Amino acid sequence: MADPNYKIFQDSIAGSNNRVNDFVPTISSVGDFQKIDGINVLISSIRNLLLTPLGFYPFDPTYGSLLYKKIFEPLDNISIEEIKYEVRERIMDFDDRVKVTAVDIFPVSTDGKAIRVDVSIKRGEIIGTATVYIDKANSQFGLESA
Repeated sequence: MADPNYKIFQDSIAGSNNRVNDFVPTISSVGDFQKIDGINVLISSIRNLLLTPLGFYPFDPTYGSLLYKKIFEPLDNISIEEIKYEVRERIMDFDDRVKVTAVDIFPVSTDGKAIRVDVSIKRGEIIGTATVYIDKANSQFGLESA
């Protein structure tokens, strides 16, 4: 007979029993980290990946994306295709748990220096959308002067 403490531990760890679980650094009303599961874990993972500048993490310099560099280019068909390619390639390299079904780019400012990227994803029969906003004020987490 299995130890009941083991069962509690097994059910609480991320990814147990073929379920996808994670904790996000948002403190709940009772002071705990917020637990997310299912497609929300994958959406959070994709948002983190796309919003992290490539090379930002010293122990994994290949993690992140180059989306922050695209904000200073004109939002024409060439740039849109480059953004779509960057999103698809980064997700394919770092998160094989999902299939990207669509990438849509929308300007969100009149000067064209802010965009919204909607990434439609699918895992099995479950679908979701990861949305990221990229703008010139937060383009590289303050790394411009570094």
